[in-house]
Amino acid sequence: MKNESIREKFDDLFTDAIVKYKDRIFLVILKYVRNRDDAKDLTQEAFMRAYRSRDSFRGDSSIYTWIFRIAVNLALNFKQRSRVSDFSSLDDSPPLYSQSDPLNLIRSKEISGMIDNAVRLLPERQRMTFVLRYYEQMPFAAIAENLAITEGAAKANYHQALQKMRSSLRPYLEEES
Repeated sequence: MKNESIREKFDDLFTDAIVKYKDRIFLVILKYVRNRDDAKDLTQEAFMRAYRSRDSFRGDSSIYTWIFRIAVNLALNFKQRSRVSDFSSLDDSPPLYSQSDPLNLIRSKEISGMIDNAVRLLPERQRMTFVLRYYEQMPFAAIAENLAITEGAAKANYHQALQKMRSSLRPYLEEES
């Protein structure tokens, strides 16, 4: 009887988590697999796997962190299997400039593409750290927990990622000045 009550509570918590986190999980997966359809499928699979393995959720971390880890593992496994080469479609990136001016729209897409390319060139650990910190705005402690590294290592990976991105984007930044 007690297990049924715990399961019902988890089901309520899980339903809330789907509503609250599905878009965030989708965007994180999208940054890894670079394809909207694959990201949608993997997002659904991540929630299905989480639900099927709900008995293994111990509550040591938040439900978001637990589902997030499942999602990242799925995305990494997918990426390893499919060897996808594009980082993301430019259409998936939010515009950096006003869309009312066609020249600004073109510049926005160009800059987004350059940033995406710079991120794509990062080593995997640095790329994961950058995506979590920059796009997800995750604190370093949470990044460390999700990647099973120390907080210091998460900070170092992020710093190294920024340095490499600055180097990759330097020609464009100098051109803009």
